[in-house]
Amino acid sequence: MNSKNLALIALAALPLAFTLGCSSDSGGMGGSGGSGGSGGTPGSDSYAANVCVAAKQAASSAFCSALFDAWAGWESDQDDGARDSAVEAAQTALDDAWDAAEAATQAENADCADLALTSNDAGSAIGGQVSAIVQDINDGLDLGNADHASCGAALLAAAGSACEAVLNAESAYIGDLFADMDGSTLEAAKTSASDAFSTAWGDATSGTCPTTAMESGVATSLQELTDALVRDTIVAPLVEDQMYITLEPGPTEYLGQTFTPVCMEGSDYRFFAKRGSVNKLLVYYQGGGACWNNFTCGGTDIGAVCKTNTVNDDPNSFDSGFANLSNPDNPFRDWNIVFVPYCTCDVHFGDATQEYLGLPTVTVEHRGYHNSRVVEKWTREHFLNPEEIFVTGSSAGAYGAWFNAPLHHEVWPASQFHVVADAGNGVITSDFLANEFGNWNFVANLPDIPGVIDAITTGDGMPQYTEAVAAFFPDTNWAHYSTLYDGGGGGQTGFFNIMLNDGLPIAAQTWWEASCQFGATALQQSLDTYDAVSS
Repeated sequence: MNSKNLALIALAALPLAFTLGCSSDSGGMGGSGGSGGSGGTPGSDSYAANVCVAAKQAASSAFCSALFDAWAGWESDQDDGARDSAVEAAQTALDDAWDAAEAATQAENADCADLALTSNDAGSAIGGQVSAIVQDINDGLDLGNADHASCGAALLAAAGSACEAVLNAESAYIGDLFADMDGSTLEAAKTSASDAFSTAWGDATSGTCPTTAMESGVATSLQELTDALVRDTIVAPLVEDQMYITLEPGPTEYLGQTFTPVCMEGSDYRFFAKRGSVNKLLVYYQGGGACWNNFTCGGTDIGAVCKTNTVNDDPNSFDSGFANLSNPDNPFRDWNIVFVPYCTCDVHFGDATQEYLGLPTVTVEHRGYHNSRVVEKWTREHFLNPEEIFVTGSSAGAYGAWFNAPLHHEVWPASQFHVVADAGNGVITSDFLANEFGNWNFVANLPDIPGVIDAITTGDGMPQYTEAVAAFFPDTNWAHYSTLYDGGGGGQTGFFNIMLNDGLPIAAQTWWEASCQFGATALQQSLDTYDAVSS
């Protein structure tokens, strides 16, 4: 792995016959990379869902402290009525804070309630864990003895302070991930809370206090309490974990824009998600070709040379790759997974409606960018802060991963990112770049990263683009996999041959005619990219 964390793999599998007489005059997005931008921490206002979860965690902090205080007061007089009244008041405050946070988020066109932990469930879970800790601490104590009762109250108060401090620290962290991207401030606050609890425990047990509870055991119980609350507020616990759920979004307000998810021929868009058992996230962009003129988009008897709907995309019917959750060799079987179907023929990044004239005229919704943003919105509101994020895709989905991943960094700034593009080299003709590529309005939504727009508009392409994003996000692992012999009508060579033949889809049937030129350009781009990121 080099200094920019980029892995490049190009498998040269072309037969010798195809390597003879290759012309070096191949167009495309290849070439030497230009200078990339410098890395940095982008500024960002906290997203409404994060603010909501921060408020819920802060309210849970107060609730946890109030419950321990109620029990601490109970130690001296065992007044069940007073304790229960205090607990009821704390639950009401938790409910009110929860409702207010969700309402405020909804007013910001975000969501913090869908498939989320409820305040009642949070209160019950915390209450049960607090009761267990109370029982543990009181084991061995005679509450009729003033010294014993005083010790028990002190230990419970210390536990309440620790719970409060940890959840407040978690609240501050999730509320502004950009302020503590490496989590060091959060860890320091949790260590401080642990130290304070240890000191208070020692002080309380230095006198007459025959509790059988161990400091380490209570500390572990407190950690389990806070960890569970945090997990169930940053990962929506009601997302199905045994199968994929189907999401069918309509027009969506997100980041000050209205996005309209749709497939290329106007049918409804849908995507899929499931919850895992670990706080890690896989985002997979589906492949399925591309189109850019009347011929390729369905204006002939051949039909569109790309995927045009999501009818057969339910991953619950798949049994291979990451979808095979029973395979012990599947590294993602325990991860949260979001499957991003493809149906806009614009490599997941178009933002245009095009009318391609012909017999018949074809109207195409190149709205892959809209679909991708709507999926991102749902995902960030249900999986708020994954430890790791693996962004990948194949063929057209490779570009979906490569170009959407930089946008995801703004969403999950504290997560470790890995990006793998499979079979998306960016080998195109200069004529396609000059005359058809603009039909997708691809460039309009590229991130404001030094070198990115120039890489795409000047034709320097994937080497310069990769250099730019790898420099801007140096802690991310960027990898690109492709074979030089990517044959077949639906493979990269097939689409490259269509470009070489005036956009006529029938050229895909003689895809091998483009193999030599494609292979030479793909290999050179891999070498250029390696040179760019290794310098």
